Amino acid sequence: MSDGAESGPGAPAQPRLVREGVPASSGIGIGRAYVVDRRRVHVPRTRIDKEAIEAEIGRFLEALRDTRQEIEVIKTRLPHGEHRAILKAQQMMLRDPDLIGRVEQLIAEELRCAEWALATATDEIHDMLDQADDEYFRERSSDITFLSEQVILALLGDNPEEITPPAGSVVVAYDLSPAETVQLHRCAVAGIVTAAGGKTSHSAIMARSLQIPAVVGVAGILGEVMSGEVVVVDGVRGAVIVRPDVDELGGHELERDEYNAFEQRIQREHAFPAITVDGRRVMTRANLSLSEDIDLGRRYGAEGIGLYRSEYMFMNRDALPTEEEHYLTAKTVIRRYSPYPVVFRTFDLGSDKPSKLLSFAKAEANPAMGLRSLRLALREREIFLAQLRGLLRASLHGPLHIMLPLVGSVEELEDGIAAVEEARDQLEAAGMAYASDFSLGVMIETPSAALIADLLASRVDFMSIGTNDLIQYTLAVDRDNDDVDYLYQPLHPAILRLIRSVAAAGAAHDVPVSLCGEMAADPRYTWVLVGLGIKELSMSPSALPVIKHIIRQSSAAEMDALTAAVLEARTAREADEIVLEVMRERFPEHLKHGGGRSALVEEDDG
Repeated sequence: MSDGAESGPGAPAQPRLVREGVPASSGIGIGRAYVVDRRRVHVPRTRIDKEAIEAEIGRFLEALRDTRQEIEVIKTRLPHGEHRAILKAQQMMLRDPDLIGRVEQLIAEELRCAEWALATATDEIHDMLDQADDEYFRERSSDITFLSEQVILALLGDNPEEITPPAGSVVVAYDLSPAETVQLHRCAVAGIVTAAGGKTSHSAIMARSLQIPAVVGVAGILGEVMSGEVVVVDGVRGAVIVRPDVDELGGHELERDEYNAFEQRIQREHAFPAITVDGRRVMTRANLSLSEDIDLGRRYGAEGIGLYRSEYMFMNRDALPTEEEHYLTAKTVIRRYSPYPVVFRTFDLGSDKPSKLLSFAKAEANPAMGLRSLRLALREREIFLAQLRGLLRASLHGPLHIMLPLVGSVEELEDGIAAVEEARDQLEAAGMAYASDFSLGVMIETPSAALIADLLASRVDFMSIGTNDLIQYTLAVDRDNDDVDYLYQPLHPAILRLIRSVAAAGAAHDVPVSLCGEMAADPRYTWVLVGLGIKELSMSPSALPVIKHIIRQSSAAEMDALTAAVLEARTAREADEIVLEVMRERFPEHLKHGGGRSALVEEDDG
């Protein structure tokens, strides 16, 4: 790695450049570019003698150990939390028996040198992950590539040049490893821009956790900026401005200062409850995953966990999580958030979110509608029962909510309830204690579930609307397909009516209804969701302070009035215009700083 050539006084003046990407970490960073030129490691492709097989495998295993130790050194310099969890996950990848076994096979059977064998095995894993529908799994391919390159460098005896940008600079690279992102935090960089990656890449997660403004997925950026040029990183809208003129730069500096002041003001109030000026209470909870720091929600004022994604316990592992592991994980989270509740979604896996620990008979043409979530859990019953037993045991330590995902019918719900009852019977037979007052709920993310919410409500203790999939299934729009993402419309009349009917069904049966999709984190939709009858919102932790502040500055009457007007809209575009006009007038700062890239698109569309 090396930093690129700097632009100098003799270089010809270049025009201003604006590029869009994915807003990975909020904030606005301004500084001079520090370009990281990452060239792919040259992999020797040589054959070895049969007599050298054992020595070659030993050389490979030693390089694995050395790479794991390098990560351990970085990890020990960090405080406990999300940063260390990500690096630990990478260490676990380097112990993957499938990867190690495949490399050893290529060395022993095809007499490939260790570097060549590792590169081949990595490419095979890369191809498999790239076919996954879920963005999280696609992003893991970049982690595998990084780790493979580090091991190959160890095999070659090369040490990659450390990235050491000056304080206040903006790092521009093709991609960055989590370890490199930590190093950039120590260097006090102003921002990060990468050509690759998405919101769920580990480098993006690290940037958010370390609060470094970042925009990722900016195609072609490496060929368009030189070290030393001024770069603005707009991590709110997902924009990168290279070589801004003097007036524009001054405007961005002012916006940066305003953003930082707004963030500080909002953060000071994060612990206050979300109650409107006329007394309507909205519970605000956090969405968390195993890879995230469990303290993150408390740090941002969460009143419990509205969605704990338990499927992450099945990732980057050599063996299935045991009942004891499920118990200890749930116990830790419940104790941390008591007296607030924690909602554990049972594992939401499938061929769209694959785990090497679960086998699938065939590749599915449409995995989003295939064998996944509760359907898969009911087929893999022993694995499901082990999770349920662990969760039920943890109910002794505080308010436990178990949520069944992707339920489409009363029959599926009954099958899920039967599994919970079976797990209870097994615990009682074994003399294991659990609390009898745990809550069982269902995730409403299919149109069928939304339309029979009244029937489901009569059998559960709570319901939670997952708008990401509900919008996808209702509007027949693949949310990961760029060609049709313009049709992904949260304010489509069909979506609004479904949310309203689910909230009404819950109220009629005295069953709480929460909403845990991306809509909950978007300040444009806060009034509408509350006006539709949603009394609990769950979102990414960092979104909580802004949403809570909006609610505290609002009245239930004006929320209801806006919602009534939106429900009269005939199209999603008409509904968007009504909402944006009101919310821009009432909360210009909140939409400007909390609306993300979608807010910028709306502004550009007029």
